[in-house]
Amino acid sequence: MSFDIFLHRFVMGKPAEVNRDPVRAVLETQDFTGPDNFGFYRIKFEDGVDVELSAKGLDGAGVFTGCAFHVRGMSPHLVAFILEIARVGDMVLLPAMEDFVAILSSPHQKEHLPADLVENGPEPVVCESSPELAVLLSGGHAGWQKYLDQVSGQNREE
Repeated sequence: MSFDIFLHRFVMGKPAEVNRDPVRAVLETQDFTGPDNFGFYRIKFEDGVDVELSAKGLDGAGVFTGCAFHVRGMSPHLVAFILEIARVGDMVLLPAMEDFVAILSSPHQKEHLPADLVENGPEPVVCESSPELAVLLSGGHAGWQKYLDQVSGQNREE
C-alpha cells in the first residue's frame, strides 16, 4: 500500500510520449535497481528513504508516456527528485489524494491538459520549487498515512 503520484505528459489533451533520455539521466543520479520484468525501479536516497518507480518503457522497450511513484515515506530528497523527473519529462503530476489538484511542472502544460482535468477539478497549480511541491503533497501523504494506520490498527497519536 502506498501514496501514489502519477506523472504524465499531455499534448492537446492526449497522452504523449516522453523523451526518456533526460528522465533516465535523472534516475541515474540516484542509487537504484531495476527495471524488473514489470518496469519497476527501486530508488534509495541518501537520507534512507526509498521509493518504487513504475516506469514501463523507460528502458526503451515500448512507449513511455509517464510513470508513477509509489511513496511510503516522504523526504526533501524524494520530493526534489519527483519534481526534477516531472520537469525533464515535461510531465504533469497527478497525486492520488482526496483534495486532488493537477500539479504542473511548467506553465505551458495547462493548455495541453485533458478537458476533464480542467473542467471537473480545481484550478491546476504550477509548482515552482521542491519545497512548494512538498506542501502540495503533504495533505495527501498525511491522509494516506492516517488511512494506513486505520486499516492496520495502529494509532500514532497514542
